[in-house]
Amino acid sequence: MNSWLTIIFMIVIGAVIGGVTNLIAIKMLFRPYNTLYIGKFRVPFTPGLIPKRKSQLAVQLGETVMKHLLTAEGVQSKVNDPVFKDELKTWIGKEIDRFLTSDITIQHILQTKFHIQNAEETIKEKAGLYLEKELSSCLTSVKEQSVEEFLPKRIQEKIEAKLPELTNMLFEKGIDYLESYEGKRMLEDGINTFLKDKGMLLNMVSMFFESSTLVDKIRPEFVKLLRRDETKQMLEQILLKEWQAIKKTKLENLDEHLELEKIAEPIKDALLSRLPIQELFYTPLKDLTKNYREGISERFVPQSIELATQLINNHLEVIFEKLQLARIIEEQVEAFSLQRLEEIIISIANSELKMITFLGALLGGVIGFVQGVIVIFL
Repeated sequence: MNSWLTIIFMIVIGAVIGGVTNLIAIKMLFRPYNTLYIGKFRVPFTPGLIPKRKSQLAVQLGETVMKHLLTAEGVQSKVNDPVFKDELKTWIGKEIDRFLTSDITIQHILQTKFHIQNAEETIKEKAGLYLEKELSSCLTSVKEQSVEEFLPKRIQEKIEAKLPELTNMLFEKGIDYLESYEGKRMLEDGINTFLKDKGMLLNMVSMFFESSTLVDKIRPEFVKLLRRDETKQMLEQILLKEWQAIKKTKLENLDEHLELEKIAEPIKDALLSRLPIQELFYTPLKDLTKNYREGISERFVPQSIELATQLINNHLEVIFEKLQLARIIEEQVEAFSLQRLEEIIISIANSELKMITFLGALLGGVIGFVQGVIVIFL
């Protein structure tokens, strides 16, 4: 009877020692979290294994993930997978179509997503400043050009082709004026002014002829002179000569007559008034994009995805290098709470850890049984 009590006692002691030892060993993986000291002396086995090796674990985990799990080749194979591409195209296509068929406006997007207020006024102001700057720069460069350099060749040819027509028009207008009552009065006043200050002889002539009579004599001669082809040719040559001189003149020399700076302001205002800024900002996206939706879905999205995948494949190693994913993993592990890490591991492997504790107790019990038998026989 005493022998059996001894064996049972040894089994119990061995099981308790084995189970407790394994339980302590499991706890020492995480506990204590920090180094413990008694006075100036560090308590052995503190901190626990994982807290003590946390930095090494973080570095090793980052290198392992980058070298064996998240590799450039693995990502490239996934990106090039036709099934993945089709799913990506379908998903992006649906998202873009949902966005383009919505009732939201650009103004709403700017206000809610980018917190930009008064965007319409801001754009008008910026556009006005830009147009003013560009027009000023354009006018500065234009002033340095001659009329011939500034005007297109076809316009110059049209002007020169119109010179004979202009000459005929001037002569017709001149003849009409001379034959009118106003023209007769103008000639009469001119003759009276001319004879008034030309001495006695011409005064005597004026005594015999009234000014109206002289006008009736002279006016037909003026008309005949204007109707002569030689006179028309002479005026046409004068106009052509003047036009050639104007073509060689720089625009800056004509600026006092043209006042180009004053022209820029109404041009700017006209361009601003034609910009559909208000319509663009307050029209729903579904109305703005209705004519382009099909092209975006059928051409833009697939082409963009193909281009994106090509860029990723060609620069994936550089992207991984710039992202420094191993460093990111290392920093995340370093910053991760040890208590939380312990909870995660225990929650995942709780049953296995319990089995380790029970196995320790079982082995301890077996060892206690063997020891009890040996003690009895000895």
